[in-house]
Amino acid sequence: MNEAKTQVPHNPIRIDPETCVRCNLCDWICPGDLIYKEEDRETLPEIRYPDECWYCGLCQSICPTAAITVVFPETMVRNQTDVLSLLGKTS
Repeated sequence: MNEAKTQVPHNPIRIDPETCVRCNLCDWICPGDLIYKEEDRETLPEIRYPDECWYCGLCQSICPTAAITVVFPETMVRNQTDVLSLLGKTS
């Protein structure tokens, strides 16, 4: 029997627990609302919906301690698709 593999979504946001000051700014600025942070100073922000990330980098840019890194998947970094195909147009 072939069992369907359960694919874990790529986690686009890495938060360094050593440098994160738990300020809630990443939760506040995320336009996709995928970062969740309790209203306390103890818990780390949680990436609730990693597959919905827009890769905008707002969380990374607002972080006062540079604790956040946006990580692009390999398929986005090494994309070989031409622009016309990406736009749905044929030549």
